[in-house]
Amino acid sequence: MLLLQYCFLGSLAIATFKNLTTDQSALLAFKDHVVDPRGILTNNWSILYPVCSWVGISCGVRHRRVTALNLSDMGLGGAIPPHLGNLSFLVYLNVSYNNFHGHLPSELGQLRGRLKFISFSRNKLSESFPAWIGVLSKLQKLGLRNNNFTGPIPNSLFNLSKLEGLDLRFNNIDGGISSKFGNLSKLEKLNLGNNNLQGSSYGATVVPHHSCTKLLDLSIVRDSMAR
Repeated sequence: MLLLQYCFLGSLAIATFKNLTTDQSALLAFKDHVVDPRGILTNNWSILYPVCSWVGISCGVRHRRVTALNLSDMGLGGAIPPHLGNLSFLVYLNVSYNNFHGHLPSELGQLRGRLKFISFSRNKLSESFPAWIGVLSKLQKLGLRNNNFTGPIPNSLFNLSKLEGLDLRFNNIDGGISSKFGNLSKLEKLNLGNNNLQGSSYGATVVPHHSCTKLLDLSIVRDSMAR
């Protein structure tokens, strides 16, 4: 019995180490592909130190996998590397207040099993609003404000049944606003202002169709209102 327990614990330790190495590889690849003028990641993310002690990293207590990545306001730039999609235990992702440009890589859709919080607010991201976000079934908060996203809001967004907060202010999103927002029954905060959205009255579109009374903060002013 003791031998079996020893073998089990040994196998568990090896598996944990292997999985954490996967996280480490993904993070090191991320570091190698971004611009880091302050040297924050360059001087801290090193194989000489445990991954869970790296700046901006939090790990789960039980499995010691990377569960949170907070790189807010670190002066980072360049394109968002796809390697973040390999952080399979990630719950929290905050890369706001940086200088990233280009598109959001679709590989982030691989995080559908656990990811609950995303913020890429206040960067320089562009191209069409990413339709793949609709696969992130656990997502509760999505912040993409102050970027340069274009195109309409994709229908896939309305698959996010657990979404509580959505902030898309200060982009170049266009098209109309769908009554399907009313299907997001857990939505408490909806901020769409300062885009190129059209409609006679967004509040009249969303609120009557909202299936519960949780919508506490509705901000949709300063758009291209159709007469």
